[in-house]
Amino acid sequence: MQTKPFFCLAVLTLIACAGGKAEEELPATQPAQVSPESALDGDGVQMLFPSASSGVSFRLGTSNPNDTDRFVIEKDTKATAGTDGGIHFWNVPSYPLDYSSGGKGWTSRLHVHASGGEQKYTWKTQHGYLSSPQDLKNQEFTVYVRPHRILDVPRAALTLKIRGGKHSSKESEAALGSCTMMLLAPASAGHVTRFGKELNHPTYDYVTLTPAFSAEMADDEWVGMKLVSYAQSGKVINRLYLDTAPFDRTSGKPKNGWRLFSEYVDEEGKSTGKYTKLVDWGGWQTTFRTDGIHDMDVAIFSVREIVPPG
Repeated sequence: MQTKPFFCLAVLTLIACAGGKAEEELPATQPAQVSPESALDGDGVQMLFPSASSGVSFRLGTSNPNDTDRFVIEKDTKATAGTDGGIHFWNVPSYPLDYSSGGKGWTSRLHVHASGGEQKYTWKTQHGYLSSPQDLKNQEFTVYVRPHRILDVPRAALTLKIRGGKHSSKESEAALGSCTMMLLAPASAGHVTRFGKELNHPTYDYVTLTPAFSAEMADDEWVGMKLVSYAQSGKVINRLYLDTAPFDRTSGKPKNGWRLFSEYVDEEGKSTGKYTKLVDWGGWQTTFRTDGIHDMDVAIFSVREIVPPG
């Protein structure tokens, strides 16, 4: 895989999807300093931020995703083991669904309940967490994925969802959703990267973000994705990092070429369209979701509580 050209941007311009209104330009905050000496996790992936000593974590590692504690493949879809040179992965097919917004499509969802237990609260009733004080709050969520056969370009996306809860078809349980997300899409979809909120399921707000360099979701290409989210000075910094040539194919080891791709700073009272609530609580459910593709390969999957910068 060839690394995409890099373009430095002084600012990340945010454009709200609701009404297409352009937001005020925000200075890009400084990305984490990634060096060859950065600590590696058990998968050999660079940790952009240090782990919190008392925080929870989940790493799939070499475990079988079909039978791993705290890990759920939605619809009980079966993952199949495969190799690509030195890369070991699990292939997960998409399943058909009817979108609440109308139309039919294809999706897959991989859920992690890092803190265990059961969801007790919603975004309206949360106590700083949805299940327990151990829920993931300041976090670094990592997935190495390769999508296959884009079937629906307008909906095609690789989405990392955090701080959330159960998604129920019951209207009375809509507020359980309680999540935010960042995504990568094909350039032809009209938005390569977006921030989203889904506090009530299935009501979404999306904000289109300006990418810091040229990259996109592409058929049959590996990409490393990290969603880093942490509270700072009454705001929540949400960052999507990419590694567009993530593996040494011979050894299967991560190459760790992480770059900050997009960012959204969430604040209380700042509208994303339908929502103005700052999402800063710990979440019971962490999800990696695909839309508009036939199937995907997943090689690395982890999430952990981090120590945010001071």
